[in-house]
Amino acid sequence: MIVDDEMLARKMLRESILWEEYGYTVAWEAKNGKEGLEKAIKYRPDVIFADIKMPVMDGLEMVKQLNALGNDSKKVLLTCYEDFDYVRDAMRYGAVDYLTKHTFEPEDLISLLKKIDRQMRKEEAQQEGINILKDDVLNKVMESSLTQEDIQRYVEMGILPAARPRYLVLCFKVPRDLEDEKCRYFEEGLKEILKGRVDGRAITDVYTSRSREKEIYSILLCGEESSAAEIKARIREGITSLYEKMQGKDICWLTGITYHIFNQWSNLAEALKEVKDIVRVDGEYLKCSPKVIMALEYIREHYSKPLNLEEIADYAGISRVYLSQTFKKEMGKNIWDYLAEYRLSKAKELLLASNLKVYAIAELCGFGSPQYFNKIFKKMTGFSPYQFRDNKMQ
Repeated sequence: MIVDDEMLARKMLRESILWEEYGYTVAWEAKNGKEGLEKAIKYRPDVIFADIKMPVMDGLEMVKQLNALGNDSKKVLLTCYEDFDYVRDAMRYGAVDYLTKHTFEPEDLISLLKKIDRQMRKEEAQQEGINILKDDVLNKVMESSLTQEDIQRYVEMGILPAARPRYLVLCFKVPRDLEDEKCRYFEEGLKEILKGRVDGRAITDVYTSRSREKEIYSILLCGEESSAAEIKARIREGITSLYEKMQGKDICWLTGITYHIFNQWSNLAEALKEVKDIVRVDGEYLKCSPKVIMALEYIREHYSKPLNLEEIADYAGISRVYLSQTFKKEMGKNIWDYLAEYRLSKAKELLLASNLKVYAIAELCGFGSPQYFNKIFKKMTGFSPYQFRDNKMQ
């Protein structure tokens, strides 16, 4: 982008070389720093050439404001001989170089562009190395193989963020026989969708990791003002478009999404277990319609409370009759049978993994009275909760 209040100066710079021969295109122009600032924020050009002295807002102020906003465009100042004091200030505020207006030779511009290109390639390589390290660290966090001291060190290095926002954990199940190339295509497309579909103020970072079982996990760090429902809706829209683009539709649907309050990185293993459980329990609904998936999400998040069809239908945005019909058609069972099975799966987990009393498990899993819990449990498993726990322990 070229930012200069003189039309002839912009034209001279634009036509001084064949930019495309050196890998560049002059995509935008602006006639003052304020307009340049707005376009730089909107379009994020790789390189900005800006005149130091302009009306409304000069180039130096524009560079200062862009850098304060974290804009990583390379800034080059266009200057006259008497502006070198300004150039020194601009270099302190992050400009990479300067070019003297009206007197530069095409070779000077070409040399500058090649220098910037080398710098960007070096930074890209460094960032790629950091991303590889981030993925490796994230895998270790999810496997609970790092100590608190290790995690703190990575936070101090900037590999893991120090902030404590809320976060979303997502899981996508990929068929085991899917070619690695398609798997990588989906993973890269997923990263772009998660970054592009969700407002930057809501999502501060995205991590994606692929397990040996070809399950892809994504961790989205969310700001305090984030709305889980809105984020989920946007993600679902993006995943739908990516799913439709996949040749042969080899990628299964969004299989799990959980929302947590982030306290420390070691909590991630627990969140991962939860999302794996969702995949295991709800694997049969991978290709359900979005409305049924929303109903399933609501059940998973509120199964411990008394539920009625009206509130589930309201969350999904459809009528009770339509929800009942569609749910049974897509899931092969009615919504109450599904709810009972899901509550039962959670009760089994607690019976095997905790010392909680049976009446407490009945309440935590939404069954209400211990008597009703015993009746349903025996009907669906052939055992009482006590027998189930004792048999497993033996």
